[in-house]
Amino acid sequence: MRSRIRLTGRKQLHRSSVEVWLRESERDSAYEYVVMSLANLDPFKSMPETARVKLTLSENKFSEILEFGTLGAMRSRPAQANIRTPEAFAAPSCQLRIVGADEDNKGRILGSTHSWNLFAGKGSAGKARSEGMLFFQPSKIAPRVWKLDIREEDHPIVYIDESISDGRSWAESDSVFAGCVLPAVLRELFHDILREGDRPDQEWQKDWLEWANALMGGAAPPWKEEDEEQKHQWIDDLIGNFCAKHGLLGALLRQREQESAS
Repeated sequence: MRSRIRLTGRKQLHRSSVEVWLRESERDSAYEYVVMSLANLDPFKSMPETARVKLTLSENKFSEILEFGTLGAMRSRPAQANIRTPEAFAAPSCQLRIVGADEDNKGRILGSTHSWNLFAGKGSAGKARSEGMLFFQPSKIAPRVWKLDIREEDHPIVYIDESISDGRSWAESDSVFAGCVLPAVLRELFHDILREGDRPDQEWQKDWLEWANALMGGAAPPWKEEDEEQKHQWIDDLIGNFCAKHGLLGALLRQREQESAS
């Protein structure tokens, strides 16, 4: 079972209090620069103007901290980050942190947001989700074709190897991918959610459970750690309902018929 550290004394900041966007490099049109501004100053009024404004990018086991000055003197110029460059980020999560700099609070995190995907809202949607619940992202994962990345505080990512041309569109539209890969994604995803032995408290997990509740007609999943067999059965039923709702077998058969006729 995962353990989560709950730090006290920090203010929970809402995602809407900050705006973060990407700026393309003039050299090769790849995202290299991150721009950030505070959209709502009210949550920060109780914090000292000397507090440092930082944005943490993380993906897999790699992380990078970008500095944006202080609350009293926010840096307007963009910060350079290793996004879509070799051996770096493909689809990072980001988190705003306000860190004390005066003598009484030096190094202390005064406030932070939950993590969110930096590319959220830029397309890449799967059939297995509502808007913003599952992202497809090209990445260097060969010899694997796809890989699911389940994050602690952010919606999951399905990586598609970058050698596949327009892999995101392929993952979203191909009947073979939908019929063979998405059920495996759901199985891995819900095994991770249900293994906690208690109802999860992360927003992305709640989103997926709400989606599953509608698909299962309100049949709640078993939560006890010892109910492994019941958990497996509930996930099997969920996958069956998902495949039936989207007609995945029929779509795959029709695609094969079209390929055989051509």
